[in-house]
Amino acid sequence: MMFSDPQLWFFVLAVIFLSAFIQGIIGFGYAIVAMAVLPLMLDFREANLLVALSIVLPVIWIFWAYRKHSNFKVLLGAIAGSLVGLPLGLLMFTVIDLDYLVRGTGLVILLIVVDGFFQKPVQTESGPQQASPIWSTFAGFCSGFLAGSTSIAGPPIVIYAIRQPWTQDQYKGFIFGFFILISITRVIGLSLMGLVTTPVILTSAIAIPFVIIGMALGTLIGPRINPVIFKRCLLMLLAVSSLYMVIQGSADEKELKPELSARTTPSTTIVQ
Repeated sequence: MMFSDPQLWFFVLAVIFLSAFIQGIIGFGYAIVAMAVLPLMLDFREANLLVALSIVLPVIWIFWAYRKHSNFKVLLGAIAGSLVGLPLGLLMFTVIDLDYLVRGTGLVILLIVVDGFFQKPVQTESGPQQASPIWSTFAGFCSGFLAGSTSIAGPPIVIYAIRQPWTQDQYKGFIFGFFILISITRVIGLSLMGLVTTPVILTSAIAIPFVIIGMALGTLIGPRINPVIFKRCLLMLLAVSSLYMVIQGSADEKELKPELSARTTPSTTIVQ
């Protein structure tokens, strides 16, 4: 996945940077935003691989800042569930029809948008983290499945975490501790399946600095932005993108062939 078209590179890196910037501000959203926008110009599976590989190092970097607030006992249920859901998601990623995968991802994003509009704030507590092992396991399973099939691991585990009476640091320690496992496990799974090729690695390596810079700026600017207004604007943008994915789906073969021809000659060259 190496592109010869400078405009396509600009589009991809701009989306990567913006997605990471949003992640730095609100603590999640990188994969949601990236997978809502990148498939407009890239093949869905190419976008999936790029998002999966480019997020690993930035997630580890962010978790390091919140490692003291992460309670691994609380993470056990979610981790156990994710280890079951991730292989099933990877299987779906390789066998399911691309049209269904695109529409399904759009539907997931749309459901998250609806939940975000009606979500009520939870009163936080500074004491020890408590969590239901059953629901954390279920949330971990759903996140693992979505990570494997669509690269969007965040929604289920984030919905679970924001409903807990945790401080912001405890929330981020839990979320990014979980994301480290998901990110690394997913890359290992994709590698074993032979999908992580040298061009994919090189493209991801180019994207990673933009992810890190975006997250760093988001972390600095985040406290100065009204979180309610920002979240509403983000949700509306995501609603439009997700509706487009649900309605449009994947282009059929007749529409896709001319597009691929235009991409590979000469503007975009995709190296398998």
